[in-house]
Amino acid sequence: MPRIARDITRFTRSEVEQLFAQAKPALRSTAFGLLRAPRQKEFGRVLIVTSRKVGNAPERNKIRRRLRSIFYEEKVFELLYDWIVLVKKNAVKLEFEELKKLFLGGILK
Repeated sequence: MPRIARDITRFTRSEVEQLFAQAKPALRSTAFGLLRAPRQKEFGRVLIVTSRKVGNAPERNKIRRRLRSIFYEEKVFELLYDWIVLVKKNAVKLEFEELKKLFLGGILK
């Protein structure tokens, strides 16, 4: 696995605080909220926030894996932003292709 595949989701506590301080809304939907901020490193990263209200641990992990996969495979890390995805309960009900379409629609608009 290329190094960047692991690093696109790694943040320190201070980086997370800075990310939330600079973040601006990019998309609001029934499945998730999407915020963006100028990237802090030479590549864009994604912070995926899933609360316990979203579902049990396997459901939360599945949604995280799917979003990371979309972020990496579609090379969103090449854009000039870091992203925050605030996952809502309805995201668990979406099929992969629906999630991908919604996520990329918010990022590429």
